[in-house]
Amino acid sequence: MEIRSDNIILRDFQPGDIEDEVRWNTTHTEWMKADMPWEEPEPVDEDELRAQMAEIMEGTEDGDIRMRLEIEADGRHVGFVSSYLMNEDYSPIDWETVDFSKNAPDNHAVRALGIELCESDVWGQGIGVKALQAFMEYYRGLGEDRFVMETWSGNVRMLRVAEKLGFREVDRGESVYVVDGRAYDALVLELR
Repeated sequence: MEIRSDNIILRDFQPGDIEDEVRWNTTHTEWMKADMPWEEPEPVDEDELRAQMAEIMEGTEDGDIRMRLEIEADGRHVGFVSSYLMNEDYSPIDWETVDFSKNAPDNHAVRALGIELCESDVWGQGIGVKALQAFMEYYRGLGEDRFVMETWSGNVRMLRVAEKLGFREVDRGESVYVVDGRAYDALVLELR
């Protein structure tokens, strides 16, 4: 699968992406600090990760609803968009209960979106906004029209992207995360 939008492409994982995934999970982990800085990255077995990524590629069928697509900007693999399902009350749905061949409404759920720009030299260039717009259009084509994002109050870049896309705060957990001795709120944003 491939979705084009301006200078970016959302696409399925390819064999050439495997070493990027290994690097992003072992040595080039700055993106994780922006996403969840209160968690230490867990050690990754590189060979196991390579095998998992190969298994994902082999197991993806043409008609499958995509939960993750890779972001290519100006011909370079720079990150990925992903999604998962949440209940109406914004709590995560147990993966074991999800029918991945069906869209969010058919799972009595709402689509939660995420984005990881793993190459820090592309931050601040509008790639996140374009990628999430294209990802939402993909899901709209499947009949979905309700989208949420989870983040934390210190993730300024993600909050700017969400605002540009029209997301607004719908739930807040106060002082849920502590980063460098400072408390931050957990946020749920919904497209309004």
